[in-house]
Order: sequence, then structure tokens, then C-alpha cells
Amino acid sequence: MKNPFIKRGIIIWTIVCVISGVLLYAEQIRRQFWERDREFTALFSELSAVLTQNESVLPLLNGDEDIVSLRKKFPQLLTLEKTTGRALDAPRVEPAHEVQYWLYNPWRQIRVLVDLGPILTAHHPFTHLGIRFMPNGDEQVSDAFWHWQRTFPQHTQPFTLEADSQPNWFGINGVIYPLLFIGWGIVIALASVVLWQRKARKDAEQRAIYYQHARLNTLGEITAGIVHEINQPLTAAQTWIQGAQRQLQQDNGQAVSQALAAALTQMQRISALLTRFREHVVQEKVILRETDLVHCWLQVVNLLEHERRAEHITVSHAFAPGATTVLADRLWLEQVLHNLLSNAIQAQQLDAAGWVKIESQKTESGVLITVTDGGPGFSQEALRHAFMPFYSGREVGIGLGMTLTESLMTRMNGSITLGNAPQGGAQIRLQLAQGKEATNG
Repeated sequence: MKNPFIKRGIIIWTIVCVISGVLLYAEQIRRQFWERDREFTALFSELSAVLTQNESVLPLLNGDEDIVSLRKKFPQLLTLEKTTGRALDAPRVEPAHEVQYWLYNPWRQIRVLVDLGPILTAHHPFTHLGIRFMPNGDEQVSDAFWHWQRTFPQHTQPFTLEADSQPNWFGINGVIYPLLFIGWGIVIALASVVLWQRKARKDAEQRAIYYQHARLNTLGEITAGIVHEINQPLTAAQTWIQGAQRQLQQDNGQAVSQALAAALTQMQRISALLTRFREHVVQEKVILRETDLVHCWLQVVNLLEHERRAEHITVSHAFAPGATTVLADRLWLEQVLHNLLSNAIQAQQLDAAGWVKIESQKTESGVLITVTDGGPGFSQEALRHAFMPFYSGREVGIGLGMTLTESLMTRMNGSITLGNAPQGGAQIRLQLAQGKEATNG
């Protein structure tokens, strides 16, 4: 797998693990809260049932009952006493302790001491748990992380149950985290493999398209060169045959004249056929459209990534605003840039660290594209003959790359100029127009 995919996968895995780890931690803390909340609700229901018992039992007592027998059914009742002279509108409740209170029945002049301590002390998950016997209607402010308070609905015992608790920050299940991280790693690794395979397949298909396109264009250039080379001797032969014909006509050499005329006719026919073949190959009509220069360049850089990395070539760009779209054929423009970048890479094979830079700027006639490299540059001979078919500055070169490049630029109504940068290295300028759409034959 390529390094960018590995680095990107590690970054994504780290981000996903951090986010999922935080969410998992928050979920476990949230579950602690809901567990405490359920315990508080259960305790409130239990106390509410006890208070309801108190309100139901007290009107039935007359003060002479045996408290021991009474506690067997109602263990919260500690003492049963008679009172005298208690006003009917006197408070029905008087606190006796933090968890104990007197509950009065002024009509029967009795009171009972109620103890809620056993119920409260049986619940230990809270840092604070208590009952406020004299509610003032305001909610109490607590410094605890979690706080609950709820008022009982009983008319004579409108108490408020309060509880505080703190999260157990370290009481979480740590075993699940390695499993979570490993699972994410497997998922991201599989996804990265799939994406890499798709990209590799797409790159391979794109390379095949470029190489096929290059072969077809190269075939056209070779054919055009052959036609051009054959036309020259054919034209000379035609001239000599015509002169010979005139000379022979003066001598009345009828038989020779007919033979030369037939030869001339055949030569003209061959020339016409070859010319038509050349026109068919190189004069195909093409529609020029607005083309994204940046996208084309990035596509070419991606296609030559293996060669660029193998030769340690650094590629940079500086596209000026307003100079990123040109009027061109996308495949042809990519083929031109492909040839230029490939040549720059091959020219710097002996350098430890080469570089290639592409720049664009807007001009009066369109967009000027400049490709500069850190190689040895063009020799004077190369500057004179680089666009000639079959000329190559390398021993293994065919000599059609720059010829093809010039031909494609010409057919896109553009131009190409070769030169050397002041600081050294080759510098190639491409001039293309801007516009919407045009047809070039």
C-alpha cells in the first residue's frame, strides 16, 4: 500500500478512536447517572408508600394501642403518645431529628414518632441523602455534580427528598477500549485497501488510455513523416519525368513518351493517395473546450508518481488566479504535460534530488504556462532540432515526443517555445487561448 494511504489511514484511525473513545466514556458516565436516577426514583416511591401509610393509620389510632404490636406492621412508628390541648390548626408535623419527626392528629389528641432512618441508611450509592421536613418552596442549590430533589405529594407530609452523587470517573469498563480500537483499525484498514485497489485500477486504466492515445498520435506523426519524406523524391521525379517528356517529344519518341506519361500518372496517383492518407491521419477535427489546467496537471503528476518518486523528483505548481482554465482538448493537453514532465524526470535521473515547477499567468492572448526543471537544460543543437521527427538527445529516445507535443499544441491553436532558465535547467513555455468552445480541423 502506498504511503499516503497508510498515513491517511492512521490519521483517520486516530481521530475515530479519539471520538469513539470519548463518546464511549461519556456513555458509561451517563449510565452511571441513570443508575443513580433509578435508585433515587425507587427510594422516593418506597418513602412515598411509607408516608401514605402514616396518613392512613394515624386517623384510626386512639392512643391506647400497643406500640410493639403496631410496629410489627408499621416499623417506621417508634412512639405513640397522647397530647392535650393541641389546637386543631397547629402544625401537623414537628421535626425531631434529621430522619425523625412527630406526626400529630389534633382531633384525637395523639401523635406518633416516625423514623425514616432505616429506609434512608439502606441506600448507600449517594454522597448525600436526606429529607427536608420544612420545605420553603425553593429548590436548594448543590455543589455536587449530580443533584436530585423531589417533593412528596402527601398533604400532611410535604417533605422533600434530596440526594447528591459524584460520577465514578475511573469506574469504567476499560476492556472494551482495546477491542473498540482494534475493530476500528480492521474496518479502516479494509476500507483503505478497497480504496487503494480502486485507485490503482483507475490509475492503470488511465495509464492505458494515455499510452493508447500516445501510440495513436505517434503513429500519425510517423505516417506524416513518411508521407513527407516520400513526397519529396516523388516531386523531384515528377519534375525530371516532365522534362524528359518534353525532350523526347522534341525527338518524336512516341513510345518513350507514352511510357514516361504512364509512369508520371502512377507517380501522381501514389502522391495523391499518400497525401489523402496523411490528411486523414493528422487533420481530424477536434472540439476545443474550457479545460481545467490544474486538474490536468494533477492527473499527470499522479500518473507519473512512480517514476517521480523513483527519481526523487519534487513537483510544485503556482497557478495564478484567472489563469487556471484554457481552451484545449483535455486528453491532448494532458498528453502534452505528460510528455514534458516525463522528459524532465528522465533529464534528472543522475541528480540526487531533482525538481519540476509549473506556473501559469494570464496574458493578452490567453494563458502562458511555464514548465521549469532542475536538469541540465537544452543544448544549442536541441534548441534547433528538438521538434524535428526522430531527433532525440538521448540514445534510447525515438525522437517523436517533442514532435508530437508541438503537433498537439498547434492543433489546439497554441504554441510551444523551448529555452533555458537563467538559473539553469530547461524552461518550456506553452501558450493557449481562453474561451468557451471552438472547432479545429
